Amino acid sequence: MDFSLSKEQKEYRQVIIDFARNQLNDSDSLESFSPQVWEKISEFGLLGITVDEKYGGLNESYLTAAIVFEALGYGCENNGLIFMINNHIWVAQNLIYLYGSETLKEKYLEDMVAGKRIGSIAITEAESGSDAFGMTTQAVLDGEDYILNGTKMFISNGPIADIFIVFAVTEKEPKKKITAFVVEKQFLGVSTGADIEKMGLGACPTSEIILDQVRVPKENILGNFNSGSYILMGAIEWERFYEFVPHIGAMKRVIERCGRYAKERKQFGKSIEEYQAISHKIADMEIKLELARLMMYKIAWLKDNQRNAFKEVSMFKIFVSESYIKACRDAMQIFGAYGYTKEYGIEREMRDALASSIHSGTNEVLRNTVYKYI
Repeated sequence: MDFSLSKEQKEYRQVIIDFARNQLNDSDSLESFSPQVWEKISEFGLLGITVDEKYGGLNESYLTAAIVFEALGYGCENNGLIFMINNHIWVAQNLIYLYGSETLKEKYLEDMVAGKRIGSIAITEAESGSDAFGMTTQAVLDGEDYILNGTKMFISNGPIADIFIVFAVTEKEPKKKITAFVVEKQFLGVSTGADIEKMGLGACPTSEIILDQVRVPKENILGNFNSGSYILMGAIEWERFYEFVPHIGAMKRVIERCGRYAKERKQFGKSIEEYQAISHKIADMEIKLELARLMMYKIAWLKDNQRNAFKEVSMFKIFVSESYIKACRDAMQIFGAYGYTKEYGIEREMRDALASSIHSGTNEVLRNTVYKYI
């Protein structure tokens, strides 16, 4: 495998870093969604990175997309915003692009790539989190439509989304089967709860989604009827990769901050970088960063070659999330009392990082997944 980046990929990376630093780090939007910032992202053209040019996309490889999103995580300090962008792209827009009929693609993709309509995925329910197949939301055929009833919980982008990819049970016996539907917010019976206050990732609004006798046309089935399990597994694979790629960039940003501070901060007559208790923490961060990036390259290669990567993305999600949390925890220790203050931003990095071991399947459940492959 060739690990050298092309000239175009290097240019992509630098352009993304410059854009993120100059346009996305407004302190006023770090803890809440900003329509103005979303408009900047939409105009920049990032949203259609792997989508065919026919629908307004850039038709780039998955490796290039990974490099771009690592750069975004590095340049953009608004981790919640990146989480919001990833939910729109990889588990809403991308599912329509990969599994949707031409009718659905023509109906939704161009607006989503242009940022005119925001996407979201609705899987989780109050009693089915990591056990996604324990969902109870149902869809029943009624003439030429399906009637959806149920409630989805902790839905990222919920309060701001225009389009939901909703998974619902369409057959209970002899074996439960589910189907994916493209549901518009404007459909009668769709309602969203208030933005749920969270510890971190404030710029990604999260809410409950209520489906009360929602009539969805047959043509809005994503993929085939009763094939939702296949699409759901695909969605989880994309989510566990691209939602965690930006954390590699964020880790790099944290490492650089720690390195600068360790040089500047003096205690007992010398820079704290001269103490191994400090320098080893930074060295360990760099080791994990390099290993995470190598895993990123491998998974991107697998996806560009249309290979399954479910085991790999499960390992990737565990390793990156725990490395990211540890890096932020060590950064707080290196910065000492300053790291605990809001002024330095380390505490916000820590709050944002903690969610990464929970969303997209808890790390405890994912270790079961990895063990099954073993």
